[in-house]
Amino acid sequence: MALWKVNNDIVYAEGALKLNPTQANAASVTRFSYTVPYSNVGKGGIIEADGKTYHTPSWIEVHPKTTLDDIVVEKKLFDELFVEEKSWEFESASSNKKYTVKLKRDGNPYCNCWGYMAHKKCKHVKKVKENEIN
Repeated sequence: MALWKVNNDIVYAEGALKLNPTQANAASVTRFSYTVPYSNVGKGGIIEADGKTYHTPSWIEVHPKTTLDDIVVEKKLFDELFVEEKSWEFESASSNKKYTVKLKRDGNPYCNCWGYMAHKKCKHVKKVKENEIN
């Protein structure tokens, strides 16, 4: 069950996509999905109103056979830059400052100390990498 874009038409296929002779000569056939703005309700929902089908909360009119599998949510700005599930805190040897090492989404650590900001390496990140490997 999927939506397809055949030339400029959106068609629904239950199982394999079957084209009529006119469509069989089509130069462009691709899987179709609707891209909707990010919201705090995930993919949202599909509703019918006044004989039309809409995605909510965006209120974009969609094909009547659209399911949530056909919805792609735009990512929230900067959503992928940092993952803060893990963090390590280090006390400065020369002051009362504390430095934090966190993981970016790609799994690489970064630190908020001056050494890391200036040179992209520091003893804090080195310690985290050593402890994670061992």
